Amino acid sequence: MAYFTKTALTTGIITVLGLGMATAQEFRLTYASPYGPTHPYGEADQAWIDRIHEQTEGRVEITPFWGRSLITSREGVDELAAGVADIAYIAPIYASSGYELSRLTPSFFYGYEDALEVLDVYLELWNEFPQFEQELDGVKVLGFNVGTPMHLMLRDRPFEQVSDLQGLRIRSAVDYISALAGFGAEGVTMPMTDTYPALERGVVDGVIAPYEALRSLSFAEVINYYSELPHSRGAYPSRAMNGGVWARLPADIQQVFEDNILWLTTMTYELAEGSEDAGRAYGEEMGVTFNTVDESVIIEYSAAFAQPARETAERLDAAGMPGTEILNRVRAGRD
Repeated sequence: MAYFTKTALTTGIITVLGLGMATAQEFRLTYASPYGPTHPYGEADQAWIDRIHEQTEGRVEITPFWGRSLITSREGVDELAAGVADIAYIAPIYASSGYELSRLTPSFFYGYEDALEVLDVYLELWNEFPQFEQELDGVKVLGFNVGTPMHLMLRDRPFEQVSDLQGLRIRSAVDYISALAGFGAEGVTMPMTDTYPALERGVVDGVIAPYEALRSLSFAEVINYYSELPHSRGAYPSRAMNGGVWARLPADIQQVFEDNILWLTTMTYELAEGSEDAGRAYGEEMGVTFNTVDESVIIEYSAAFAQPARETAERLDAAGMPGTEILNRVRAGRD
């Protein structure tokens, strides 16, 4: 798997101790995340931090800063490239602008049900199309996320048919917005970490999120209905190092990080998947009502994603990016 080694003009927070020999150096790095240490992503991060420390024989020490104390979800890539931390959780899919391939191509995965299949296809795309790498100039990617299946959480009433979406404001990933609009709903993009207060105040009527968010993000406190309307999810780069910091590390330390890219990616998925049952159980405890959605309604809803995906691909084509080529690769054998 070919990952990039970009450099930036920013300087990282690396403290070098010893006599100048690579084997006598100690590297103190900071890690910033918008999530807390008890969130599945935070749990994966801490396990990874401990693993890096062990596999470098104590030469690398990473100090985490949790809960948006240093970095946000929406502008994480820019903040990391600017040097607010040495390493960070990033989510270019939530960026206000830019990162078009990261933000827009997840919509091409509609109809996929197996998250690990999504991840396999995405990593093939990452290697095949250098544009994914190029739009993240200034950082070195150290891990990827692929989402567990998401459904529809609502404050005031359950979803049973597509007409129930009319007039609702739904916190949504960008890849669901066009389909929601087709049924009269407004999709609102915002980081997951900002969604709880928006639900609490009624700024949004619902959110598309997985079971685990009922517990990990406390959504069970501010919604009443969980309707099992499946939403497939794409993958995205989720951890990265400042490019300048990466360039200053010796090759053997870089190799340890490289060797753990797939490990961190897999650990993140496994912890997120394992938290799904706990999330549903917490929702039941909090009085959330769960309802299944008729298969005919699911088919009607899913069909709405095809045309927006084609339009997105054409917009990427017009901007000089391989939108249709990527769409065709994702949809191969499915349409």
